[in-house]
Amino acid sequence: MLAAWAGLLSLELVLALTYRSYGTWWHWLLHQLVGWGIGLSVAALVMLASRRHVPAVLALVAGQVASIVPDLMFRYLRMPHEASMDVWLGHISIHTGPSPVLVALGSLLVGGAAYAVGAYGRRRSSAALAAAGLLLVTVACLMSRDIPSSLVDYPRDTPRVVT
Repeated sequence: MLAAWAGLLSLELVLALTYRSYGTWWHWLLHQLVGWGIGLSVAALVMLASRRHVPAVLALVAGQVASIVPDLMFRYLRMPHEASMDVWLGHISIHTGPSPVLVALGSLLVGGAAYAVGAYGRRRSSAALAAAGLLLVTVACLMSRDIPSSLVDYPRDTPRVVT
């Protein structure tokens, strides 16, 4: 178990440094929190449905990978980001929804609570929290503004790279 957590921390360090080298560490943070939150919410629901324990590290990694698939496609397949990439945990819309970092942090906290409560056998509470975590991200994406077409269109709190 210690090796799994060490592996997760190593993965996070590599990802954070990679995103930082492109000047988009905030993008990594946003998708890390959303991915972890949704991963834990889904793991809680899987544990409820199957009565089998899902390791937290597996839930965290699976959620984050699902959250950053469009970035991997952009980097390695040279695919531009498109609105259709929202199927990957709101990858595009989460940026222009209300308070993106607070929504992402809320997703992580609610998903983590769903996972923890589920591990202690509180089935109804776990299901409600897991659904709330998924709903939080979904509603934020539904409330998002149009996807920016240029850097000038990004919200003021988004760092701009001037070349």
